[in-house]
Amino acid sequence: MSTLDIARTYGALLIGGGIAIMLSGVLFIQIIVYFRLYMEDSCLKKTTVLSVWFLDIAHSTFILYSLFDYLIIHFGDIAREDHIPWPIAMSILVTTFLAQCFFVQRIHNFSAKNWLLTIPVLVLVFLRLLAASVSTVEMIRLHRFSAFVRHYPGWVFTTGLSLSSASDIIITTLLCYFMRQLRRQIEVPSRMVHVIDSLTIWTLENGLLTCLTTAASLICWLTMRTNLVFLGLHFVIGKLYANSLVASLNTRKELRQLRAKIRAWGDLPVFSDEDFYTPRPVRRYHPARNLEVTVERTVEHTLEEPRLSLPQSVQSHYSPYSKVHLKRTPTVLEWQRASVYDV
Repeated sequence: MSTLDIARTYGALLIGGGIAIMLSGVLFIQIIVYFRLYMEDSCLKKTTVLSVWFLDIAHSTFILYSLFDYLIIHFGDIAREDHIPWPIAMSILVTTFLAQCFFVQRIHNFSAKNWLLTIPVLVLVFLRLLAASVSTVEMIRLHRFSAFVRHYPGWVFTTGLSLSSASDIIITTLLCYFMRQLRRQIEVPSRMVHVIDSLTIWTLENGLLTCLTTAASLICWLTMRTNLVFLGLHFVIGKLYANSLVASLNTRKELRQLRAKIRAWGDLPVFSDEDFYTPRPVRRYHPARNLEVTVERTVEHTLEEPRLSLPQSVQSHYSPYSKVHLKRTPTVLEWQRASVYDV
């Protein structure tokens, strides 16, 4: 690069890196939400999410190291502007391939396992990975932007951005097409139609966002090769792919809640096997245990007080109920003496 344009070189890298780190924080929140809501997901999906998180952390580390190298370690060094640190070269490779493969897998499920439709899209994704790999290797080998913008390997980087934009357009178009087909099969449940429309709009916006960012980076690369605006935009592309992948998994909660309320689903195609139902936890079998019962019996007896009767000869004088003849109640001894006298 012949002249130093700080605003369009270091400024573009700083703004792009700041937006990328902010999107990395959004991804972290989405991953927390995912593991709080979908702990019953398969190990494959959990591994995919963790892999995306690991690659995103590596991508953020590469960006921060590059900014530190440009703005702190070699601050004021004009000759350093043309240098390509190896973390910048590595930042081109990560995240994007995994996210695009995830959406290709959704197209495969949505098209009823149609390989004739899935394979061409998958070939585009692999070609984009190949172009990104070659660009990364050439950046590390050349170490200078002035050498990288030449016909080779410049056309490889151009091809990689073009394939990425084409893949986004095709993936978004196919997903929207299949959701429109799904909407036509639903006539009665209006709530379901509303959800399908919302998903179509969300898919369209998500695909257009990544596609427009990639196209903007491609345009800046073709028209302004003397600055690093294209690279600042490229920092953001990987974050958008990672967020779109995890956000697609987190939207399944609304679909599952709707599945429990609407019965007229029939044999409609779905995104994946776990999108429209909630896996039930596996119940463990516990062997029967011997039950011991202890029975306690409580028996209550009511004892009546024995009644002592006086002999007939003294009943009139010693009646306990008479208030006329006696001033007090006779004692037991008096009753016994009276009975002896009667005998």
